[in-house]
Amino acid sequence: MATTISRRNMLVLAVAGAAAAALPAAFIAIERESGDTTDQLLSMLSDPAGAAEIGRRWAASTKREHNAAALAQKIAKRLRAHGWRPGDDAELMRAALAARVRHEFARDDLVDIEGWQVTRTDAELCMLAALHSGAALSSEG
Repeated sequence: MATTISRRNMLVLAVAGAAAAALPAAFIAIERESGDTTDQLLSMLSDPAGAAEIGRRWAASTKREHNAAALAQKIAKRLRAHGWRPGDDAELMRAALAARVRHEFARDDLVDIEGWQVTRTDAELCMLAALHSGAALSSEG
């Protein structure tokens, strides 16, 4: 029996850039010295389990990259284009993600996840959460 994704969860994740910018610093714990890009990226998620579920659903509906390290590097590369570097503080990362989300919406660079239009970077961030959680991903719809 498939569970449905609530409208609230999809809306929150669809605007993750804006939501991340509004998150209190208590939810973002990034140490400049950590150097762990995946952990830095995932630290922006207020609901990693919910994001992972969306990532699993996207993986089931499309053929996407299922390598966490490669996916983290792809997301980081996009954020670097908006001024963020691994190891930067949370404010710079939130600002870069918000800029990237605006960029993708403006260029209609969206993906469909069960009828919801989500920016590519948000969707890939969700897939990264799924991979990081150890979930087996399937690209068979």
